[in-house]
Amino acid sequence: MSAEEAFERAFWQALDDLKKGTEKPIEEYLRLVPRGQRDELGRMLADVLLARGPAAPPETADSKGYERAVAVVDEVLGSRGVAGILPGTLKAMRNARGIEPDAVVERLAVDFEVEGEDGRRALARNYHRLETGKLLGSRLSRRLLGSLAAVFDVDPAEVLAAARPAAHEPSLRSAPAMGRSAGARPSSSPSSDTRLPDPEVELVERLFHGGLDA
Repeated sequence: MSAEEAFERAFWQALDDLKKGTEKPIEEYLRLVPRGQRDELGRMLADVLLARGPAAPPETADSKGYERAVAVVDEVLGSRGVAGILPGTLKAMRNARGIEPDAVVERLAVDFEVEGEDGRRALARNYHRLETGKLLGSRLSRRLLGSLAAVFDVDPAEVLAAARPAAHEPSLRSAPAMGRSAGARPSSSPSSDTRLPDPEVELVERLFHGGLDA
């Protein structure tokens, strides 16, 4: 079993145990992965545990704390798809820290100097699509993932790992909204009043759809 397979197996075992109410101390899951991956696994599990609130004792498994635990795990597991577990993880971390989506969008706007109304609308739209699992994880840029890691104060490598698409998911296309067919050529020179694409909108599209190095 590769180190990556061991990491994923330990993480999903921990979530499955949490959902059943039979979770073990984090240290037991950390022993299942190589030493170099234990810090990363520990931080990811800590975020999930923080988001679910205080653990319920076995005799009160139907308590609100237990219900929150199940809800958080269902959200993370249910989001696993073409954007990995990143959508559910982002929402779990936001809830744990009491951060609204608008605040995340505002932070991204500051990081990438998106000041115009059109650019901010594009940023809000794409972030919403990311959190709802409608974007390809493989098309997210490293700059965007790094900025999200800073928002939630986590290791960028964790966010990058969370964005790995699940195996055997249907392939989708993710193309910038401002894209144009490679074979298309204007029949004549554009008129002087032709509106050019908003550079901030183009930047946002590259961040969310341009691939790791965009």
